[in-house]
Amino acid sequence: MPMKASATFSFFKALFTVVLLLFYMQSCKKSSQEDISYASDHTAAEQAFNDIQSIGDQAASLATSGTMDYKTTATTISGCATVTKEPGIITIDFGNTNCECKDGRARRGKIIITYNGGYLDSGSVRTTTFDNFYQNDNKITGTKTVTYMGFNKAGQPYYKVHIDGSVTLKSGGTITTVWDRERTWTEGYNTPGDKSDDVFKTTGTGTITRPNGSVMDINISLPLITAASCRWVEAGTVLFSLPGGKTKALNYGDIPECDDSAKITLSNGTVKVITLP
Repeated sequence: MPMKASATFSFFKALFTVVLLLFYMQSCKKSSQEDISYASDHTAAEQAFNDIQSIGDQAASLATSGTMDYKTTATTISGCATVTKEPGIITIDFGNTNCECKDGRARRGKIIITYNGGYLDSGSVRTTTFDNFYQNDNKITGTKTVTYMGFNKAGQPYYKVHIDGSVTLKSGGTITTVWDRERTWTEGYNTPGDKSDDVFKTTGTGTITRPNGSVMDINISLPLITAASCRWVEAGTVLFSLPGGKTKALNYGDIPECDDSAKITLSNGTVKVITLP
């Protein structure tokens, strides 16, 4: 091969190698971002619907209609919600503009809970809907149905929960969830007037449809532990089953601890640390 042709060939070979390398690096970057976003989407929905049940329970514990601070820790703006209690219906109104609650999350709009019988009667069914309700500027829609089952063998109150709802993100896109859960009140149920010591254990399965349209099966393999005194899930593991047979695991911790970090284990075994919203 003539020297000039050989040099030209070597140049284009090197250029082609560089282009392939850049493409590979960009693909890896996109893959990494995608893997982390699975966990972020799930966490946004998990926190929204967990908070909603805790807010409803706190509103129900009020003797009469009035104002309510959500959560009992930290020092922030208080009196965010006005609670109206009528026979079989509770309306929690955060107003038309964002109010920062005691858990550091901003809320506006209404949560509406309808129920049959007494709120704490065994077998009572509570259905939660929303009227232009936002949490941290993410719009929450759909329904959450909670059936109070009474006490389990350990003497703890527990609930059957069905969620068919959506979270429309302020950044764009919608997360849709269809979940069936069992929620057990493990601590604080002997002091119903004090919500600060409440701890819950949640198990269950379901699906989540991500903003890009992909559908994941969800299985809580280790119970999720949430506490009224913490704004994040404190412990537990969620398994994601993706199209194509891949699985991922999101671990909030093995021992309950109030922090904003979790670990996601990718299909290839790589572990990434994420910061919870």
